[in-house]
Amino acid sequence: MTDDLNDLRFVAAIAQTGSLSGAARRLGVNHATAFRRLTAMESRLGVRLFERGGGRYAATAAGEELARAGTVIEFEATQSLRKVAGQDLRPSGVVRVTTTDTIAASFLPAMALSCRQQHPDITLHVTMANELHNLSRRDADIAIRPSDKPPEHLIGKRIGPLAMAAYGARNYLRGARHVADLAGHAWLGLDDSLSYHRSLKWLAKVAPAAPLVYRTNNFTGLHHACAHGLGLAVLPCFLADPDKRLQRMTPPLDELQVPLWLLMHPDLRHTARVAAVFDFLFQQFGQVAAPIAGLISAPAR
Repeated sequence: MTDDLNDLRFVAAIAQTGSLSGAARRLGVNHATAFRRLTAMESRLGVRLFERGGGRYAATAAGEELARAGTVIEFEATQSLRKVAGQDLRPSGVVRVTTTDTIAASFLPAMALSCRQQHPDITLHVTMANELHNLSRRDADIAIRPSDKPPEHLIGKRIGPLAMAAYGARNYLRGARHVADLAGHAWLGLDDSLSYHRSLKWLAKVAPAAPLVYRTNNFTGLHHACAHGLGLAVLPCFLADPDKRLQRMTPPLDELQVPLWLLMHPDLRHTARVAAVFDFLFQQFGQVAAPIAGLISAPAR
């Protein structure tokens, strides 16, 4: 038998991530510790919890049973933590904010400075990720996300539309023939990990035969590659417009526009530090809503 309920959370983490390394990262331990812990559990229980193959861990029937129990424990613990945190009325402590890499780099440093001046006892922890479940799991308190339909269980305020357009580097365009012919250019794009992104669907219609000469998994990488003259790229206007090396090739593209939201979990609405940062960020993003919508250029960084 296992007398440590954290063992059940550990099994659930392996089952959910499909790997020891993923479970180790989630629980804040190293891979060797995770391996020893799993080996000790299986030895103590006298049963195999996971089948190993191709670097993946697939739960056996016994592993699935313990993983279900661990998931329940994790859920109940996070629910209780959210409720307790929601009773904290002090405007101090850590507020965890999650957003995309481009929004984090373009706007949050300046906003964090202003927030620090207004709320000196609040510390911001910013993570760059794309998963809205960060709020449900209590990995983050506030999310800033582009979304056509954010989850209904979250409290949300709409900042405004986030616009995208096609851009090319001025040095690239000087040597290009038929500059206005989008289909005649080399293109840069997101990789298969973001195959669902609407920019790739637009590109497939506009330049179906154009070669994708460079691919990456984020818009920061696309921006830098485009600015160096590798080809054209679809970029958020707020990211590309301040860069004097780049030139817009299209107006903001209606079919790529998506609302930008500020989101929080309802259990935290009465937590003073979270509510203070939420209101502060909404006010700050209201001041940069125009460049985010592609209407005016954001200040050069």
